[in-house]
Amino acid sequence: MAQDNNELILAQTELRDFQRTVLALRQELETAHAESDERLRKSALAANTEIAQLKTTVAALREELEKAQAERDKAVQHAIAASHNEIQQLKATSAALRDALEAARIDKVNSVNQAISGAGAEIAQLHGTIRTLREQFEALSAKATT
Repeated sequence: MAQDNNELILAQTELRDFQRTVLALRQELETAHAESDERLRKSALAANTEIAQLKTTVAALREELEKAQAERDKAVQHAIAASHNEIQQLKATSAALRDALEAARIDKVNSVNQAISGAGAEIAQLHGTIRTLREQFEALSAKATT
């Protein structure tokens, strides 16, 4: 009986040790789960924070890109308007120069025509003078031979 009693005490002691081991392992497992959950929560929080920062960065970059595109479009429109104005000014200058050249040509033609007309009148006058002088010469020659 003493041996049965010793075996019973030994079994109870072993059972208590197993129960303590199970409790210790359960507590260790729960602690590991809690630590794992905490790490997971911290990782999720860090990921969400990074996602929020990245979204903010993307929004800022998108806004900056849109602003740059708007400025570029404005610059292109300004350049087009400036080019259009310059083209209009060059066309106006070209037309003015063409008109001035045409006026100069007409003036030259008129000057040439006036010179020709003046020369023609002078030639006619000189022919008249020659005729008159010839008639006078012939009249004098006729008087001298008579």
